[in-house]
Amino acid sequence: MYNFLWLTFLCLSPFLEYAVGLALPDSRTCVIGAGYSGLAAARYLKQYGVNFTVFEASRHFGGTWRFDPHVGTDEDGIPVFTSMYKNLRTNTPRMTMEYGGYPFPEGTPSYPTGTCFYKYLKSFVKHFGFEENIQFRSYVMSVKWANRHWELTYMNTADRANYTVPCDFVIVASGQYIKPKMASFPGMDTFRGKIIHSHDYRDPAHYEGRRVLLLGSGASGLDLAMHLSNVTAKLVHSHHRKYNEPYFSDRYVKKPDIKEFTPNGVIFEDGTFEEIDDAIFCTGYFYSHPFVDKSSGLTLSGKFVLPLYRHIVNIRHPSMTFLGVVNVVITRTMDAQAEYVASLIAGKFKLPSQEDMLRSWLDHVHTLQANNKKIVDVNTVGDDMDNYFANLTAEAGVARVPPIYKEIRDFNAVNRLDDLLNYRDYDYEVLSQHDYKRSYMGQRSLQCPLEI
Repeated sequence: MYNFLWLTFLCLSPFLEYAVGLALPDSRTCVIGAGYSGLAAARYLKQYGVNFTVFEASRHFGGTWRFDPHVGTDEDGIPVFTSMYKNLRTNTPRMTMEYGGYPFPEGTPSYPTGTCFYKYLKSFVKHFGFEENIQFRSYVMSVKWANRHWELTYMNTADRANYTVPCDFVIVASGQYIKPKMASFPGMDTFRGKIIHSHDYRDPAHYEGRRVLLLGSGASGLDLAMHLSNVTAKLVHSHHRKYNEPYFSDRYVKKPDIKEFTPNGVIFEDGTFEEIDDAIFCTGYFYSHPFVDKSSGLTLSGKFVLPLYRHIVNIRHPSMTFLGVVNVVITRTMDAQAEYVASLIAGKFKLPSQEDMLRSWLDHVHTLQANNKKIVDVNTVGDDMDNYFANLTAEAGVARVPPIYKEIRDFNAVNRLDDLLNYRDYDYEVLSQHDYKRSYMGQRSLQCPLEI
């Protein structure tokens, strides 16, 4: 795979075009999406005096952190991008999610509710004063490279007309949790109940007294198990994760992988059968960038985007950058990436040559191969997260994310599976770049001191 990719990009190298003219007064930066990442980009672009517009498809900023009761499509007929549901709480401590230099108020629990986190985003936008740069109801349809600039076409959902604007720089900040990954099993087409992805789950009250199948044991699967186990008549949870499984309730039934659906239930791989009324698939998401034209020079799929330097910069056309196309990291990573991109556009540092960026990316691919990883892991940082932050700081001078955040992330990942029902009842306090303490909070863990 490594040799094949090397030869492929050597063939492309004569056609590589380096984006120059950074930070010209009349240049325009186009940001796609006003969720966590897009808001981070807006903050730094404004700070550096860059001319920019954020194109947001919906009528609101906040992305997946804003609760929307709509399912499928919103009031304007465009896809609902948020996966937020009632009673959600973060599953990682807030300091690993805060924007740099903008902490939550004193007294905020380490695991705030989704509602509290959205208040935080609203306070962030108000504090830095860039809402006027967000163009709402602008559903991006395509981004093409033509005549040495980007042509961004969006649909205005108010008049349903398409408009095309030129962009000198493009920041893709459209999020990871947009396109649900649905599993497929024999007999699903005969099942008389309703099957949804967790992306469309909104309220546990909808399942009161019903027999529900829950598929998957990732973050959403385990969270919904806690939400639904005392609401449903029976909660049948199909997964194969090995962890310190707590006692949910008498209504909770653990099952192995699904073999097939029947009109009124499910047969599992061990031959057992359960009658169910509804099924919720917590099976993850695909990357989704349908608006990025092939003229970008990128290879895009639901599982990876390549080649990206630092998991950010489109090597073929460095005036296109991505925020959030990276796995196994803390949310704060997107803030660091946003500062890196804004600094680049503002001319505060220069990228290496395209050949050097390509060589760096190929070295990354070779390391994956040496560790028996596959190309689908090309956008994963994981255990290298602290080095990743250090490299962004060394190259672009962005604020250094404290090394202790990786330790907190690693501890939380283990502790969440060891003490699923209670891990959020504890508070974290960062004492230094390399030290923190953890203490019990109890009922205070649901407080939110933010008022907008």
